[in-house]
Amino acid sequence: MNAIYAQLDRLGDLPVFSATVNRIRQVSSSRESDAMALAMAVMKDANLSTKLLKIANTPSYNRSGGQISAVSRAVVLIGFERIQNLCVTLKLIESFRNEQPNAGVEQLLIRAFLNASLARELAAAAGALDIEETYICGLLYGLGEIIVAFTLPDTYAEMLRQRERAKERWPRIQLQQLGGNFSDIGQDLAQSWGFPKNVVQAMDPLTADQLRGNGRLNHRLAVGCHDLLELVYRRDTAGELDYSSLLGELAETTRQPVDNMDRYISEAFRQVCDLADEYGVQHRLVSPQLSLSDDPALDEMTRKLAYYVRSREARNPAVFPDESAEQHQPARETLLMERQLHHLQQMNELIAAPTSASDIIEAVVTAIAESSALERVAFCQLSANGQELKARICAGKDKDKDILKTFFQLHRQMPGALLFFRILEKRMTLLVPDSDEPGWQERLPEHFLQGVGPKGFIMAPLVVKDRVLGLMYADKGEEVEDQEFKVFNQFMMQARLGLEMLHSRR
Repeated sequence: MNAIYAQLDRLGDLPVFSATVNRIRQVSSSRESDAMALAMAVMKDANLSTKLLKIANTPSYNRSGGQISAVSRAVVLIGFERIQNLCVTLKLIESFRNEQPNAGVEQLLIRAFLNASLARELAAAAGALDIEETYICGLLYGLGEIIVAFTLPDTYAEMLRQRERAKERWPRIQLQQLGGNFSDIGQDLAQSWGFPKNVVQAMDPLTADQLRGNGRLNHRLAVGCHDLLELVYRRDTAGELDYSSLLGELAETTRQPVDNMDRYISEAFRQVCDLADEYGVQHRLVSPQLSLSDDPALDEMTRKLAYYVRSREARNPAVFPDESAEQHQPARETLLMERQLHHLQQMNELIAAPTSASDIIEAVVTAIAESSALERVAFCQLSANGQELKARICAGKDKDKDILKTFFQLHRQMPGALLFFRILEKRMTLLVPDSDEPGWQERLPEHFLQGVGPKGFIMAPLVVKDRVLGLMYADKGEEVEDQEFKVFNQFMMQARLGLEMLHSRR
């Protein structure tokens, strides 16, 4: 876990948990939001808007055949909860697929989406109350393996080699190489990223025993579909699974005839082919390999799926206009990008030369303020006893700096101060794109909202060599955008790197 988190720190926060996705999750979960509010949230990400429009125009959603060119219409057509899950899916693929092209990550992402789609199809057939939650459970079930392949590609490659030799069972290989199972890693990350408790519990058989009703059904569908796909893609090299038995168990779970299972599997593959077409994923990554096994039923299903996938290779999806995309980059953004490059160069020079911790932190605070539209930035130092948090370095207009210095004189026992110390204890980043959105006003300390008055803000702990130094804070009078969040994370990574190098020199 330490190695994985260290690598994720170097890579920065993943786009799947970007400001856009967080905002979409908040809006789509609010009973007070309408289709236009959700459409506006989606349109803040031009790339995401384009992809959702293309998906909305696939036969899965557009039954009428008329062209859908407005995001707001796509939202109404697809539905709030499914829009939310599609956004998480699209950003998950965007996060991982280009970083480690040789580590098998793309194949794992395709199978995660297949798992989610098949689980949702079966949940709908079973009459589940929340089929979109089932989808998320299926999508995240293999998160641990995806993360290992992404962050530790050499370790993962060795694990696959051991699996191919079939001398050890796959769970045993995970224990030997990682000290735990993929599910342990996936649960830890899913919990830290803020997914609901029942979704996290459904990712592992031990914790799933505590679930009842729909939660228990989610786990059974997620693991059952996962094991079925392991067979379809011939990854069950140890022969521990049986195709007919798995189909029977899924049929019993959903109270559906076994003969109906083929239809649900085919529908899930059709959906993943739509997504592959949209993202330009090679069809060979979707198509199962044609080979003979001891199970004629499995061979027949594999043959049909492979034929279906290959038959779509010649398709050329239409490109639909995006009502929100801007093709030009404003001068303001260009200037900020130039400043960002300038400060990155300065940081590299500072890190290479003899310096102090305060110089590094001050340079990072200045860089965040000058390289983004974030208006106020502060580093708040944690006292040695962990009971006090005080603003030491601030950037912004003089009046704004005074506000931050006045507020961030916190003691753990002060009313409303616990939130800030909890962030340090949990070592988590808190992003609130818009504090006026439903839910935040009730959850955030009143004296913070009144005393500091941010519209959107970011808070993250600065941790070096397992020691928490303090809290980095940044805000603005408008919503925090994805690019501002990326700049914040980039310079936080530079701060950790510089302080770790300074520590090693000593």
